[in-house]
Amino acid sequence: MALTLSVAAVLLGSTILNVALPQMQDVLGASGTAQQWILNAYTLTFAGFLLVAGNAGDRFGLKRLLAWGTAAFAVTTAAAGILDSVAWVIVMRALMGIAAATILPTSLAVILRIFPAENRARAITVWAAASGLSISLGPMLGGAMLSAGLWWGSVLELVAAVALLALLATVAWVPAVARSGAGELRMVPVAGSLVGIALLVYGVVHVDEGGWGSTGTWLPIVAGVVVLLGLILTEIRHREPLVDVALFRHKSFTIASTALTLGSFVVFGYLYVSTFYLQVERGYSPLQTGLLLIPLSAGLVLGAPLSRRASQRIGAQRTMAAGLGLMTGAFAGIVGLGAHTNVIWFVLDAFVLLLGFALVLSPGTTLASSAVPPQRAGAGSALLNTLRQLGSALGVAVLGSLLWAQFAGTMSDRLAGLPTQLREAASSSLASALATGNPAVTEAAGPSFIGAMHEVSLVAAGVSAVALLTTVILGGSGRRTHERATTTPETVPAHSSR
Repeated sequence: MALTLSVAAVLLGSTILNVALPQMQDVLGASGTAQQWILNAYTLTFAGFLLVAGNAGDRFGLKRLLAWGTAAFAVTTAAAGILDSVAWVIVMRALMGIAAATILPTSLAVILRIFPAENRARAITVWAAASGLSISLGPMLGGAMLSAGLWWGSVLELVAAVALLALLATVAWVPAVARSGAGELRMVPVAGSLVGIALLVYGVVHVDEGGWGSTGTWLPIVAGVVVLLGLILTEIRHREPLVDVALFRHKSFTIASTALTLGSFVVFGYLYVSTFYLQVERGYSPLQTGLLLIPLSAGLVLGAPLSRRASQRIGAQRTMAAGLGLMTGAFAGIVGLGAHTNVIWFVLDAFVLLLGFALVLSPGTTLASSAVPPQRAGAGSALLNTLRQLGSALGVAVLGSLLWAQFAGTMSDRLAGLPTQLREAASSSLASALATGNPAVTEAAGPSFIGAMHEVSLVAAGVSAVALLTTVILGGSGRRTHERATTTPETVPAHSSR
């Protein structure tokens, strides 16, 4: 209970703001780029500090780190919800990410330490289901609160309340786990990962302002890649690497981490894009938007137990492949959505998408956790969660930037005869275009957005297809993969909290 509440707070914090973005644009004046940074500031620091969270658990103890991290998360989340400055909201979201980084891998490490081998796979399934369900519940809960007349920050206060409950449950119920020795807290790799990821995301976000050929786009991307490659090469030579690249020698870990990273990429990008489709293009209220996203939760709720049964019957790798196939089809199905399409199409498509993700999430987490040697289980957990968060951040950045870049290009072409100032304002975002009140602009805005959304959905379908091909090509027989995914070591050495 304590561990599921903790992970629920962390994942709610990553998605609940999506439905508040239009209101934040009106109240705080948050531009499209600022909205992406409000979302990504959280996932960037989350991904960066995951690398050192395991060592902190070694040094301070798992329960203590989980408790202090949850407390810090509750405080920073509550503070973010009462600020009226975009810049300070971004700063506080970044601090939330640092706190979250101490929670997610630590909760998984506690499972690996306290559950016997015969119950470990089931515990991981519950943990993964809580993760997935929280991702999809965020928009629904946030939409209900905003439609009730509460301010945009109220959704973060709800997350803070969940974190507070998790803290109380952690103190009361999580057993103390013996420390495994004082791991070295090396901050240089953390700084390197943050700088590299931030540069990469900055360059991608800049696409909708300058295009791919702009120096402000490609230069940060290249610099970010260079920094990350340098970090990897440095860590390979270190006796206790925080980025344990050697884990990718294990085929099952490579399959699972690729599927989970690319799955997170497309799902978080989808949540970003669908918010604007439902609230701005279709005109649904935040509550209606949240209700229309209930199929996301339904897909995950039904998919979690189904994934376990499927893994037992056909193997984890085949189950993941089936899930990725469903996700690919669901993204292709978005091309059928228009401004006046029956909303049932969206509901069914969303259900299939998250059902597919559920078939990837639990088997992938179990497969990755069990595919590495016991003495490196902590390193595997840290790296896996880092990749998932990196995928989430890049999903919002890449698919969001692609959406608005395509929208801006189409609008500029359609409004070529209008004054430059009006054309630039109309091309910045769908909401800005509709706010102009100009009949020519509003008539062009809807089709331009729908066309951009279709292009993004096809890109997401392609990414899902790449994950599917990787799973099929790299995977061994279903039976061998199943055996590795469901057989976990009887004991996990003390330093596995890393």
